[in-house]
Amino acid sequence: MSFLQAWLSDMNVSLALATLGLMVALVAVAAGLRAMFFAGPSEVVRRLERTVGRADVVDRAVGRPGRALSKVLQPLSWLARPTKAAELSRLRNRLIQGGLRGPFALETFLATKLILAFVSTVLMLEANSRIFHVRFPMDMVLPVWTCIVAFFLPNLWLSSKIKDRQTQIERGLPDAMDLLVTCVEAGLALDAAMSRVSEEIGLASAILGAEMNLTFLEIQAGIQRPDAFRRLADRTGVDDLRSLSAMLIQTDLFGTSVARALRVHAEGMRIRRMQRAEERAAMVGVKMTIPLILFILPSLIAILLGPAMVSIFEALMPAVQR
Repeated sequence: MSFLQAWLSDMNVSLALATLGLMVALVAVAAGLRAMFFAGPSEVVRRLERTVGRADVVDRAVGRPGRALSKVLQPLSWLARPTKAAELSRLRNRLIQGGLRGPFALETFLATKLILAFVSTVLMLEANSRIFHVRFPMDMVLPVWTCIVAFFLPNLWLSSKIKDRQTQIERGLPDAMDLLVTCVEAGLALDAAMSRVSEEIGLASAILGAEMNLTFLEIQAGIQRPDAFRRLADRTGVDDLRSLSAMLIQTDLFGTSVARALRVHAEGMRIRRMQRAEERAAMVGVKMTIPLILFILPSLIAILLGPAMVSIFEALMPAVQR
């Protein structure tokens, strides 16, 4: 007992935390290997095998490397998985809006958060022991804050990716609406017009072209047109597409002209884009205040008052020396 107490008192706290993190990582890897090599297929796979009669149903869908990757990442992702169904659904929707729509996007994202937090914590502990030499209690606070920041850093990256995709879609949407109006007024049906516009607008905005093509394929697969446009708005998170889906639903309900409604909606989109550009231009003066005060104003003061200060200093030096 005394030997155990002496060992615990002599052991570094940073080394204890690193050892604990390594044990957690080893347990997670062991759980992943166990799930990969010893766990049987899920109930859904068993039902598919019984229904279709072939054991390679999932292998053809996602491939054997995909199954192995999912079995490795699933134990790690369960540690960071949201407990509430609403939060989990919101995270899935954000991944879809960010363009991360693979079969294992959720597991990969959650596992990346855990791995990044673990690696950054170990690196901070190592840097503290070799470079910084921070004493207690900061040697405990810094790794904890590093772990928290690294854990939530992928969320910031996902938000930036979603905003970038939405910006690209909003820039190309008015042109796509003009092309759609032209195709509908030329005699094409709305579905065929969407297929044509997705090919043409893909040269200028690949993301918008892919989303419109996916909506066209959903309509061809049997999904109702209002539901397909509503799914398009949910996948992208763009307010203009959400208002477009509401407009098309009203058009189908009241039997009004689709071409006229699309033209009015396209004009409204251009007006809103012009208003957003004017708003950003009006904010330039406010944003220029900080660099003006920090960089331009000190330089201007130095240029204007510098020669006068030198002249005053030269005039006062003889009197001071006397």
